[in-house]
Formats: sequence, structure tokens, C-alpha cells
Amino acid sequence: MANLYNKRGRRFGGTGRKFRSLVLLAVMMLAAALLASGCAGDNDNGNRGTKAKSYGNDGYLGLSNSNPHLLTRNGTQLNYRSDAGLATQQLKTLKGIQQMSISFQGPNLYVTIRPKPGVDEMQLRHRAIGLLRYNMPRYTIHVNTVK
Repeated sequence: MANLYNKRGRRFGGTGRKFRSLVLLAVMMLAAALLASGCAGDNDNGNRGTKAKSYGNDGYLGLSNSNPHLLTRNGTQLNYRSDAGLATQQLKTLKGIQQMSISFQGPNLYVTIRPKPGVDEMQLRHRAIGLLRYNMPRYTIHVNTVK
């Protein structure tokens, strides 16, 4: 049979005090970590802690709540009707528009322009985009021209 003892008379590969104390320490640390992780935040089941917050229903998909200091050019009115009026007012300053239509879809502003005969469509379109982007920064501007 093989020799199971070292030169000092201690057993090889056995469960000595040092090994047992390391295992006990690891088990205690794991138990402490599990206990600490059980004290996490609120999951809306009546527990204390933090709650997830969402933006209010402002008609702008949260844009006015997430950017509260982003004002329109004519004040702080935050509704589609006043924004459509502002867009119409600004577009009327451009020469060469025969007819226009404006619609909103969330944070997107869609404008369709019918230019007067003899007006360069691309130049009018680029001027309208620049004007609306400057005056209505909260929207993504889309401008189309039709004949």
C-alpha cells in the first residue's frame, strides 16, 4: 500500500483544518452574497425601492417631457394645432408656394408643397427645410414637392 503520510506525519490529500476552513469561508461568503442580493429594489409588488419612471402622455411621445426647456419660437404652447399654425406662418414667408399641406406623425413633421409655375422645386424645398428646422427644432422635418 502506498504511503499516505508526508515527512511531518500529516496525511496527503486529506481534509485538513486549513482546507476545511477555506471551504467554510467560501460557503459563508456565498451565503452573505445571496442574502445581500435578496434586498434589491422594487418590482411593483409592494416592496420598497426604486420605481421605473415613464414619460407622461403629452401627445408628443414624451418629447416635451424629456426636453422641457426646448421651446417653440412663439412661446411654450405644446400642441399640434399651434405648431401647425407656426409652420404655416413660417412657410408663408417663402415666395413661390402655391399650396401646402402639413401633417404630424409623432416627432415627424411632414410638409407637401406645390410650387408656383416657374419656381425651382429643389431650391424651394431646401429653403423650406432650413426654415422649419430652425423654427421647429423638436421635429424631424420631411418636405416633398408636387407639381
